[in-house]
Amino acid sequence: MGPTTHTLPDLRPPKLSSRSLRMRTWLILLVTAVAVPLVLFSAALLAWNTNTQAGQTERQVRDRARQLAEDVDREVARLIASAEVLATSESLAKDDFATFHQRAVEVRDRLGTNVVLRDLENRQLVNSRVPWGTALPVNSGFEADRLAVEKRTSQVSGLIIGGVTRAPLLIVVTPVIRDGAVRFLLSLTLSPERLQAIVSPDRIPPGWRAGVIDQDGTVIARSHLAGQFVGKQLPDTLWSGMREVRDGIHRAINLEDVPAFQAFSRSRTSGWVAVTSVPQALMAEPARQTLLLFTGGGLVLFLIGIGAAIVLGRRLTRPVAQLAQAAEALGAGRLPAAEAGGVVEIDAAGGAIRDAAGLILRREAALAESEARYRAIVQTAVDAMVVFDEGGVIHSFNPAAERIFGHREEEAAGQAVTMLIPKPYLAAFDSCLATCRQAGEWRTVGAGCELAGLRKDGSTFPIELALAGWSSGGRRLFTGLMRDITERRRGEDALRASKAEADRANIAKSKFLAAASHDLRQPVQAMMLFQAALKGRLDGHPASPLLDSMGEAMGGLRMLLDSLLDVSRLDAGLIVPQPTGMAVGPHLERLGAEYQLQAAAKGLRLRIVHSEATVRSDPALLERILRNFVENALRYTERGGVLIGCRRHGGRLRIEVVDTGIGIDAGKHEEIFEEFFQLGNPERDRGKGLGLGLAVVRRVARLLGHDITIRSVPGRGSAFCVEVPMAAGRMPVSGWPDPHAPAGTPPGLILIIDDEPLIRMGLQAMLEGWGYRVLTAGSVEDAVRHVESGEWPNAILADYRLRGGETGLDAIRAVYERLDAPVPATIITGDTAPERLIEVREGGHALLHKPIAAHELRNAVAEMLEAAE
Repeated sequence: MGPTTHTLPDLRPPKLSSRSLRMRTWLILLVTAVAVPLVLFSAALLAWNTNTQAGQTERQVRDRARQLAEDVDREVARLIASAEVLATSESLAKDDFATFHQRAVEVRDRLGTNVVLRDLENRQLVNSRVPWGTALPVNSGFEADRLAVEKRTSQVSGLIIGGVTRAPLLIVVTPVIRDGAVRFLLSLTLSPERLQAIVSPDRIPPGWRAGVIDQDGTVIARSHLAGQFVGKQLPDTLWSGMREVRDGIHRAINLEDVPAFQAFSRSRTSGWVAVTSVPQALMAEPARQTLLLFTGGGLVLFLIGIGAAIVLGRRLTRPVAQLAQAAEALGAGRLPAAEAGGVVEIDAAGGAIRDAAGLILRREAALAESEARYRAIVQTAVDAMVVFDEGGVIHSFNPAAERIFGHREEEAAGQAVTMLIPKPYLAAFDSCLATCRQAGEWRTVGAGCELAGLRKDGSTFPIELALAGWSSGGRRLFTGLMRDITERRRGEDALRASKAEADRANIAKSKFLAAASHDLRQPVQAMMLFQAALKGRLDGHPASPLLDSMGEAMGGLRMLLDSLLDVSRLDAGLIVPQPTGMAVGPHLERLGAEYQLQAAAKGLRLRIVHSEATVRSDPALLERILRNFVENALRYTERGGVLIGCRRHGGRLRIEVVDTGIGIDAGKHEEIFEEFFQLGNPERDRGKGLGLGLAVVRRVARLLGHDITIRSVPGRGSAFCVEVPMAAGRMPVSGWPDPHAPAGTPPGLILIIDDEPLIRMGLQAMLEGWGYRVLTAGSVEDAVRHVESGEWPNAILADYRLRGGETGLDAIRAVYERLDAPVPATIITGDTAPERLIEVREGGHALLHKPIAAHELRNAVAEMLEAAE
């Protein structure tokens, strides 16, 4: 056989195709293919963002108008409430204008408003701005006067000019009704300066405008150029769109002849319109600047990319061809041919190194994958990533860092990393870096190092810094992760501001409850005293049932006032728990016996599960919680029954009241513990309670440190539970109080001090009906006169507020000084303010709140006389 012939494969590169293009052409096409979709997408994104920003601004304008309207409502409601309280004052009812003038001056000094009382012929009777006795002018009538007389409700005027001061004013007119007819008109002024403060430029963003328009379309307050526009009528083109609509937003020419977005909202109390205006140019300017920047920058970058592709293609063509020839020569041992594929240079280089560079290509692929992964993380990170060495020199600066700090990567590279940190924070930065170097071990310092960053334009902003140390090629490097936390800080500040506002609102609510409770208790107390005195004298009389009905009505009002007092005392911290060991079983059985008749009257079954457990709690306060649970269960259960029982839960005892009533939706479980919230009682039937019981329960439970839980299924029933800590061993029954225990009636002389004749007469009639001897005094001087005449009382009942700025505490001290010895005394007041409760308590006296039930007064007097013995 002849020798074997081996045919070598043709390793020559393929001939050039007619479709082959030069490298620079492919580069230009690549740049174009990448840039055009990116530009189109960015343009669409920019347009969407512009529309979104415009919508957000419109919502902000509308929300700010509604907020201004609410602020106007609060200001006007404050004056209306003050005017209506003044209209019901005792001095005005007696036509005691001198005393009423003093009260009006107090209101003027407290609220900064002038108080004027006029008769129906507009003659001024009282003016808090001038001393009492000064001759007063006759006013001209206002439209608000006519409406107040016709509608018998408080009315708010438009902008008027004062008859004396000739200054623009706004007034609240309240009718004073006596014997079913309007007798006087009481007006309080609201100066435009008060409204001007609401629309102050400090309360709106720069460039915005705000104002308030009265019912007739007259400008009564404006944030800018107030002197030019206040008092002027709105053009009909503006006012016609606001006259009949409650709120809205439209585009119009504002008072400064500037096209603007205008939002308006009408005040519910006054009928005035609050308006906010934002120039259209102010809204469009950011979008216009962004569009110009994007268009110009995109075009420049595109041209730069094309130019770079051309230059790069020219520069790369020759080296790549030479590389291909060298590779072919290395593989074939001959000079390279001048043939190529689709892309001349790349085809030639690929054919030359195909056999020799397999291993190199695999290694390069692995390296490229690793680098791509790293770049994907760094380039797409939303936080700034900065790499620097031990000397603090920056080596890497990702796109997020460029965006946050304003420096380009080529500007930051080679600079000190401290250029990104303001001087006052350099020490803190060094401390973070030292922690990362600790003990020579390269460690990561997690998020939590809060510093400030320094932008290229010199502005600073809060950042959160995390550091990681690592080594590369014998060098020690750091990676700093810097997060802009400006928005988080703003959110924290807003949260703190909202909490402060909530605290202020809660204080205002407590003051209002205290004032309203005091004014209501005076007449209610007098009615209850006379009703109790008449009941004893008219026993068996045909009018006796009417007195019983009167007593039930006043009992309901007293229940409301007492509930308000409970809330006020708990909020004031005047109830101090006195925990003690107590057996639960006997107390639950007594509650069951007490409510058994009420349950039977509704056809319900009330069952008590006996318990031998002992707990540690305040008996009286725990009883208040359980009584509210039982009363609510009976009130809202029509069929079935109520179960009261206990179960152990670790070291605590869960006392539960379970009913088969209407149940409560899960979304209402928190709302039922709010004041005056009731389920299924839109008509506010007093027989279904007042909505304050569970509000008191929550406060008492917090005071005791007990947990309150609720389980409920609508239509099937509810279970209210209080968890109480267990006590060791068996305990005797503690002194769980009986609020209805009767008191004896020992003889004695009682001194009554009250500046209200009706209250004195009612108390005297009731006490004398019980067999006591009674002295009455209307002032400190009258009380002292009794003592100096030799009539020494065994006990004192004194109202807190007396005429002339005197108090019941002053009267008691004066009596003590004349007697040279203390006498048991009780303060009676309708004031539920926390500071008032503390003052009486510190004086060492007992305290009763109006209106007082007959049995409460009898018990209090008996206790004082027993103490006197």
